[in-house]
Amino acid sequence: MKVICNRGALLEALTVTGNVVAARTPKPVLQCVKLTASDDRLTIAATDLEVAIRYSDNQVQIEQGGEALLPADKLRDIVRESVDDTLSIEVGKDEGAGGGAGTASIRGQDAHFKIFTQRASDFPPVPDFEGEADFEVNGGQLKQLVGQTLFAAARESTRYAFNGVLLSAKAKKISLVSTDGRRLAMAKGDLISDKLSKEGAKAIVPTKALVLMDKLIDDPEESVSVQVRENQVIFHTPSATLTSNLVEGQFPPYEDVVPKDTDKKMTASTADFLSAIRRAALLTTEESKGVRMHFSKKGLVLTSRSPESGEATVNFPCKFEGSDVEIGFNPTFLTDALRVVDSDEISLEMTAPNRPGLLKAGANFLYVIMPVNLQ
Repeated sequence: MKVICNRGALLEALTVTGNVVAARTPKPVLQCVKLTASDDRLTIAATDLEVAIRYSDNQVQIEQGGEALLPADKLRDIVRESVDDTLSIEVGKDEGAGGGAGTASIRGQDAHFKIFTQRASDFPPVPDFEGEADFEVNGGQLKQLVGQTLFAAARESTRYAFNGVLLSAKAKKISLVSTDGRRLAMAKGDLISDKLSKEGAKAIVPTKALVLMDKLIDDPEESVSVQVRENQVIFHTPSATLTSNLVEGQFPPYEDVVPKDTDKKMTASTADFLSAIRRAALLTTEESKGVRMHFSKKGLVLTSRSPESGEATVNFPCKFEGSDVEIGFNPTFLTDALRVVDSDEISLEMTAPNRPGLLKAGANFLYVIMPVNLQ
């Protein structure tokens, strides 16, 4: 194999695929990327056996086709530190593919590196996107949905379903839902097309896969094709294919969590409400991590108190409907949601101090947040 690559494009490809490469593993091949030169493009593949990426780089000149397995970190470091516009990568015809380790030569104008390769045949298969998509979604739309839900997913929960995001597609609509047991985020959007049955498709996608998917979308106008299989989901963009195992388990019946009997409602500017919460939270601590909110027809008064830091009071004018209520919320949970909404105005609906609040922004985003005890 011999290819001449645009260094910038190659570095981008190695950076993206490097996010999948296993940092620590008893299998050395999983610390490598597989390079395949054919059809006027260089395909770079990486996997940790849970998530896999195939990334196509077409800014290459292929002088000899073939494949090779190179250590991901060494190759990326060489490409990153190089000052050349182009680099050549050459691997002997039998090296890295037969019985033992071979070497790859990487050359610039003033530098030459030789790094050891592994047998390409030892690398686990990385699926490609084959057949028709179950559905297609606009890349910018998918990035927005991921951004509006990923933050609320659990980190290392013993309830495995909480460690992923529920993706549902049906009747040209798509929704993503995430929860960590203390809050729940749901965002909805439209599909470009779908070939789904009446039942649609559902999958609990690992958070790692969605983080990678977000990075793969360069152009918000490009479409993303999706296939949902029994235990895998495959995303395909014009430059890459991402395959991920699905999270096992049953996602909680989130519809039951969304409050339906709210009788108190605040309406306010998103930016102004975010500012008020951030200011009121300045004197909270880990032990007293809560902001007290008193809603009335006069508006909202936010207070926080900490034995170590002091007290804060913020008066916030807003529109409020319903009887007065005093309730406590974790300010971080509120600001996390307010940062990702795409609406200038939000509403916060409530029932009682010990019942969850419901934050809405437009018709396609809602956020359920549990109150905190500020006694």
